[in-house]
Amino acid sequence: MDNTSPDTADFLHKLLSPADSLPPDDYNHHEFLKPLEFSISASVEADFLHDLDNTFLHFSKGQRNATYTEKLRHHWKVILLNLCMTMYQRHWLLVPASSKDYSQNLWPKRLGLSHRPIQQVIEVLEFNDFIKVLPGKRYHNQPVTRRIYPTLKLQGQLWPYFLSIAQPIEPPYLTVNEPEGSWKQLDLPEDHPELQEMLIINEFLKDHTWAFKGPVKLLYKHTAFQGGRLYTPFQNLPDRSVRLRINTQINGDAIGEVDFNANHLRLNLAFNGGIDAGDTPYEDIGEAAGDVTRDTVKTFITIAMGASSETIAATSCRLKKINGEDFQRLTQASKSVFPNLELFTGWGIFAQNLEGQILKQVMLEGVSKGIVCLPVHDAVAVQQQHLDWARDTMLECWDKQMESSGLARVKVDLP
Repeated sequence: MDNTSPDTADFLHKLLSPADSLPPDDYNHHEFLKPLEFSISASVEADFLHDLDNTFLHFSKGQRNATYTEKLRHHWKVILLNLCMTMYQRHWLLVPASSKDYSQNLWPKRLGLSHRPIQQVIEVLEFNDFIKVLPGKRYHNQPVTRRIYPTLKLQGQLWPYFLSIAQPIEPPYLTVNEPEGSWKQLDLPEDHPELQEMLIINEFLKDHTWAFKGPVKLLYKHTAFQGGRLYTPFQNLPDRSVRLRINTQINGDAIGEVDFNANHLRLNLAFNGGIDAGDTPYEDIGEAAGDVTRDTVKTFITIAMGASSETIAATSCRLKKINGEDFQRLTQASKSVFPNLELFTGWGIFAQNLEGQILKQVMLEGVSKGIVCLPVHDAVAVQQQHLDWARDTMLECWDKQMESSGLARVKVDLP
């Protein structure tokens, strides 16, 4: 069954339904407009444009001339394709309402967007109950732009196109977010090893198909010594509230995901003494803390390893409903079970670097064997016939990166 077939698209849409509830309105559920295109099927794109011309464009162009009509058509295409993608992410789509955003900001210009036709598209969609609109808010430090989300009425028209839409795979494949010092001018030579590795990976991926297709990027934070996680849009498909991502396909084949277990904790202990965390490190800490659940321990460890101080960690834990008493119990239990575990020093960002290097090497091994590996945080997604290869390769690359043997653990997740 092809990944773009109506059967697959219909199945994924049914998994998503009923999706009449709105996503949470927070920064973790907001998505910027992105360049999108039809990556595979010319017939699907032709169907989309035919529907667009005979519905949305037909009823919104009025008596405008051909030049403006074509411009309006482009704006309809950008908004509808982005709404199709964000409805599967369960994210709000950010669409600026101010004319200044279209004259001063880079991304609207790159997407060829202008204020007037955008306003026209939004007004038509809202008037006809195709979208829910949340107006922008003016805050001193973090203003929130206008957010839109498709209603069931529009979702029913968009879902057949989802599997044929992709982000173009094009550089840059290596970026530094919030750069500091000399990293503000990232001007690496073309033969830089990591640039070449990311180029090899992305050139290989261009000829393959999967849902939410897009480039794989290596993202650093501040400098090229901090962060370094692999990112691709595929990661953003939901897989907890809705088991959507695991039910997609690569090149028309069912997939599985091979996950590193408690990876940042294991990386930390390997780095600080080559210590084996055992098979159940979160459960062991939870038991020592007085029967605290695995999920709570995992949340605590993630925060404690990423925070630069105990005070900052305690504040973040309270936001996750871990009170002060539980925080102290978990801190003491972690130190008791794993005395070498480094907490409250901001080590998490270095764990991202190590994890990114390991997964990048797994992907390069896959390229050499013609196997598509898609990074998913601390895991890779592969066709199910390659699960054994992925498991063995991930463990080998982990051992090589950490100069250890047998300290990592992996688990397999299937549809």
